[in-house]
Amino acid sequence: MCADGLYEIVLSRQGSSFAPQGRALLLCRAGKLFGADPRGRLYRGRLRLYAKHDLRRGFINAVYETPPRLRVAPGTTKDMLSIVPISCEIDPCARSQSTTVLVGRKSIGVNITYLGPLAAVNVTRHQNRHENRR
Repeated sequence: MCADGLYEIVLSRQGSSFAPQGRALLLCRAGKLFGADPRGRLYRGRLRLYAKHDLRRGFINAVYETPPRLRVAPGTTKDMLSIVPISCEIDPCARSQSTTVLVGRKSIGVNITYLGPLAAVNVTRHQNRHENRR
């Protein structure tokens, strides 16, 4: 994650094929993270790089939010969201890596793969076009 870009996160269970629910896409731009998975969970957070240049390590601090429940569980309301903390240490320059992520209180193995760069956005140019249309 040294470069901004799009990443795929896949659960790394040994000896099993992965259903789409075991995958998520994550976008990294200027240290900010945002993503989603097929279950409708939204991921947001930050990537913080360690200060030493010779140490290729970064720390992800994020949360995921589950969508409102379709079925109401006893003692909850239909519109309740669940917010779960996520953290892990990564090599921010690796194209592909396996690591352990702490999700809530549970450790989960994942594979993180860089899919490609983000398109450059010229905000000033876009704003000028919008203002000229008025």
